[in-house]
Amino acid sequence: MPLDAKTRWEYVRAGRVRILWLVLGALLLVSALPIGLYHRQVLQLSQEKLVDTERVQQTDLTRSLAQEIQLFEANLTQQLLSERQILALTGLIDNVEDPSAEPKVTRLLEEFVSSNRSTFLYLTAVGKSGKGTSASQGNFRAEQDPFVARALQRAFVTCLQSQQLQVVKFRSDPLALAPENRPAFVVAVPLEDVNRNFTGMLAAVVSLDAIVRRLQEASVRGRTVFLVDHNGRLVAHWDTKNFVPGADVSSNALVARVKALPQELRNGLYPKGQETRDRDDRNVQHFS
Repeated sequence: MPLDAKTRWEYVRAGRVRILWLVLGALLLVSALPIGLYHRQVLQLSQEKLVDTERVQQTDLTRSLAQEIQLFEANLTQQLLSERQILALTGLIDNVEDPSAEPKVTRLLEEFVSSNRSTFLYLTAVGKSGKGTSASQGNFRAEQDPFVARALQRAFVTCLQSQQLQVVKFRSDPLALAPENRPAFVVAVPLEDVNRNFTGMLAAVVSLDAIVRRLQEASVRGRTVFLVDHNGRLVAHWDTKNFVPGADVSSNALVARVKALPQELRNGLYPKGQETRDRDDRNVQHFS
């Protein structure tokens, strides 16, 4: 049956509408494509900018923490040297294990520990025979911890040989103090008379709780900050329950990359003075 004029016009009109929609769709696609590509490029540039900013922040944070740790160690060393100077001025440095001098030495050690509760857990002054007196905080007993006792023995040997080794102080490997694996280490300086003859040792068990708190403050927004020594052993971590000081973390990708760098490049990553000195079974070490 032949179509009338009105029906033909409707078919033509419907066809034009479909063609129009196809043209509009093509134009929309053509216009949306460059917008999508531009949006993707902007996102990529923003992501790269965020990554660069994060790297800069991490570098600044690392340098800041390294300087704080260097200052922390310098301060505690200076405090020990000041205490040694007090022993020298009071005439007690020549023989700290003398029974008549022991009460005075004990009182000086107790005053020192009580005035430095956040840092020094234990302080001892021993003579040439290895005997002397000590002071500690609370119930802490260095002799009951085999690792601390062994570190103190190595400290005495190093101080005894300080002139031959040409060292001014001893610092032990990282220690984990029970029961919460609190990070610490032993630091010691030799005692000498006016003729620079060895008369004993002044040693302390130093708590790193202040460093741990600083690491906790810095470990935010998915960032983890921890401290290792030059051998790749963990010194301090913000999560003391799951990471024990002294553990080998050299397999960590970042630690392995830093260890693989030449010494001169590693010196550029850290403040001057944080070098390592390996002598006498690696007993004298500095943070790196």
